[in-house]
Amino acid sequence: MNTKSITKASGEHEEFQQAKLINSLMRVGAPQDVAAEIAEEVYRQMPSSAHTRQIFRLAKRLLRKFNRASGMRYSLKRAIYLLGPSGFPFERFFAKILQSYGYKSSTNHIVKGFCINHEVDIIAADSTGKHMIECKYHNNPGKKTDVKVAMYVHARFQDIKKAYDLAPEKNGLFRQGWLVTNTRCSHDAIAFAECSGLRIVSWRYPEMQSLERMIEDKKLYPVTVLQFSERRALDACIANDIILVQDLASIDPREISERLHVSEQIAMDLNKQAAELIGCD
Repeated sequence: MNTKSITKASGEHEEFQQAKLINSLMRVGAPQDVAAEIAEEVYRQMPSSAHTRQIFRLAKRLLRKFNRASGMRYSLKRAIYLLGPSGFPFERFFAKILQSYGYKSSTNHIVKGFCINHEVDIIAADSTGKHMIECKYHNNPGKKTDVKVAMYVHARFQDIKKAYDLAPEKNGLFRQGWLVTNTRCSHDAIAFAECSGLRIVSWRYPEMQSLERMIEDKKLYPVTVLQFSERRALDACIANDIILVQDLASIDPREISERLHVSEQIAMDLNKQAAELIGCD
């Protein structure tokens, strides 16, 4: 059998491996036999050299025939990119994820450091203290967050922590700095974080508390994973702070129609999609 190759988002080329595609399909709920069948069909239909975008679209189309909810879950990484180029919806999205994990979180702060004031994306608090969280959002799926970003976030946290350590009873305790990103981090960024005490939450790292793991474990999908027949409906969701799919699942279609200024038919479809995704095993 002639081998076929793929071009990754980073520009790297490698041989297409059906086993990798099977694993990714099984992660979103496809049984092994279905995943293997889809991977075989993808291989049959793909050209001798294809981009990962083509593989994704083909696999997603075939997966949706098996189960619409699994097809939506397969779109998770792309859905996060669709939150918007500014990065601010991503900050709000992660703040809501933290709330589901028991943190008190809020966005868009100016915090006084020992040397200078800092714009902080998210401040989250739990029983151990407060956490300074910097979100690094990328529109390019092939771009890794590098060690310079990790060092920058850590330096800002140290300046903030130094100021608050001078009067912990008055100001509270800043326990840890976090770097949160929707892409992967470089090996050096991870090594620096593990050495310095900076916490990283990124795509596929750390294994048990990575971004997609935090989302999947509690089904905290962004609304961008759904199929919107009108772009303005998606924009209205973001504007109305309806960031999570579970928000749409819990709102009556009539209220969705009123809040998003869309027809009841569109509202009912969004509500149905959301319920299927949240209700899926």
